[in-house]
Amino acid sequence: MDPILIPILAVVFGLSIPIVAIIVDHLTKKSKMRVMEKAIEKGLSLEGLSLEDEKKPRVPYRAGMVILAAGLGVGIFAVLIGQTDHDAFFPLLGIASIPALIGVALIMNDRINFDRYFSEKSDSQ
Repeated sequence: MDPILIPILAVVFGLSIPIVAIIVDHLTKKSKMRVMEKAIEKGLSLEGLSLEDEKKPRVPYRAGMVILAAGLGVGIFAVLIGQTDHDAFFPLLGIASIPALIGVALIMNDRINFDRYFSEKSDSQ
């Protein structure tokens, strides 16, 4: 394969992911619209039908734990690589600290704001 094609393919495939997501979202809304049109034609109630995406309840600490685990995984990788290549240990450990600290910050944010995000939903139920 020609070496110039590799970056071109990487960009094309990287940009295709959001394009496919947009197309899938459009087709989903279009199919919901068809269902609503059929319901209107038959004179049925539109209660429960909406074009908006249904919001799932937010799970506390999940995002922080996932990103923290990714950082710890890269940290473990740094330790394993550091046993054979001592010069690679500290740069990899520095890279691992970025997602790990972001994960810690997200966990701290959920802990600090727990009452604001999650107590209001339980009161209204």
